[in-house]
Amino acid sequence: MDLKRMRYFCTIVEQGSISHAARVLNMAQPPLSKRLQELEAEVGAPLFDRSNRAMVPTEAGVYLYQNSKEILNNIDNIRLQTLLIASRNKKTIRIGISYLFLTYFSQFIHELTKRHPDIEINISVADSSHLEFLLVQRIIDIALIQKPKTSKAFEFIDMGAMRLVAVIAKSLMPTPPGPTITLESMISFPLILLHRVGGNGTFEVIMDILHKYSLDINIIMQVSEPRFILELFNLGVEAATLLPVSEVNAQDLDNYHVIDVDYPSALFMPVVVRLAHASGNPAMNEIWQTLQNSELKGC
Repeated sequence: MDLKRMRYFCTIVEQGSISHAARVLNMAQPPLSKRLQELEAEVGAPLFDRSNRAMVPTEAGVYLYQNSKEILNNIDNIRLQTLLIASRNKKTIRIGISYLFLTYFSQFIHELTKRHPDIEINISVADSSHLEFLLVQRIIDIALIQKPKTSKAFEFIDMGAMRLVAVIAKSLMPTPPGPTITLESMISFPLILLHRVGGNGTFEVIMDILHKYSLDINIIMQVSEPRFILELFNLGVEAATLLPVSEVNAQDLDNYHVIDVDYPSALFMPVVVRLAHASGNPAMNEIWQTLQNSELKGC
């Protein structure tokens, strides 16, 4: 007996008419009537008393309805339990990505999905300091962040130093000084600088460097996300900033210079981090192994 016809039949019984059942089933009346006729031909007996306008089930119809509902409910339960079992067995990994390197790690995630199509990746985007907290709380499995200052609780894969660039409004500096600029030169501009939500980070390092040249630094805004700074620049804000090169597309900044900063030390260090001695998630271990043995570094 066809399950679809059984489901159609039960809907007709519950709705009291073919027209109402057709609306519920989102189908036209003629094909629904045809399926009912086919079912009646299959069982060899009428299933509805057609002596009045209402669709009243016959004794055979009542029997078929009661047993069909039990069969259909069992099938629905089997389907639900199968989905639950499948979801429990599905490999998943929870990854946190820092705002600081969102563009850089977007390509990185794209490569991971191609290499591990069987793993479901759940992404959270937040400040690096908050992602460190989520790692410790085991809310995420891996974090793609700025290298933590204290590494005792973590193990990490170094993705390589990221170049530092200055983005400066052309109205503030019509002609760039050359292919590079020094940090000392930045003190003459109104600055919008990255500042993480919690703890110390590159902001404090940059401020310590700038204060060696001057105590009068014109910081007009502190922002935790590079994308927001660049959005302000797209709106024409006359200011300068210091960002990792991965997050800056010079072609989108016609009214700004994008210049490499001449500074000997690396300020931006993207890393992939997990808790030290982390285990228990096969998907995390599989991806971690891929990262340790692949050319994804610097992708």
